[in-house]
Amino acid sequence: MADYELSSVGRFFASTLVWLKRLIILALFVVLLVIFVNFALSNTGQITLDLAGWTTPPLKSSTLVLVPFILGGVIGLLVSLALVIRLHMANNSLKRKLARRDAEIQKLRSSTLKGLADA
Repeated sequence: MADYELSSVGRFFASTLVWLKRLIILALFVVLLVIFVNFALSNTGQITLDLAGWTTPPLKSSTLVLVPFILGGVIGLLVSLALVIRLHMANNSLKRKLARRDAEIQKLRSSTLKGLADA
């Protein structure tokens, strides 16, 4: 933990940056949603795909583009979430190991000081 506290001005700027980040993310989400809706409404042609003897029923061309795009985004988020969880678990393990080492160092220091006091 840090040994300092943010001043009231620092806390104000920190909270302002958090809200600014949220606002930018919301704006990007809205822009992306508008682009997706415009794309879906503009591309209404029917397409059938043939893949190794398997034929899909007629689908809108926008569906064949947007569904894989969205699935790729979701799969990417899940993979990155798995990596973040793994790193979080490794970090917690290292924190526990560090706490054990700190306790051992404190114990060794106190026993050394006790030995010096006896002499």
